[in-house]
Amino acid sequence: MKKNSNASKEVTRDKKIEIRMTEEEKELWYEYAKDIGINPSRLARNILMIEAESILNKLSTKPIAKAYIKTMKLLKDKEFIERMKSD
Repeated sequence: MKKNSNASKEVTRDKKIEIRMTEEEKELWYEYAKDIGINPSRLARNILMIEAESILNKLSTKPIAKAYIKTMKLLKDKEFIERMKSD
């Protein structure tokens, strides 16, 4: 279990994903991650999350996707969370 330094709660990241690439691609990936000062795994996770959000935005005409996007935005809103706790 790793503790997220930007949050006060512990975040469990125990799921692994395998990315297949050539040795040359791997070297470029690690070099790019080093150049921007980020861990290669974190870079992959960030790109994956950006792509997932992009896919959800394309599906945003569907009610379930709209509800999910709205919920995710509200969960980032600390005032909303406090209001929910007090109800």
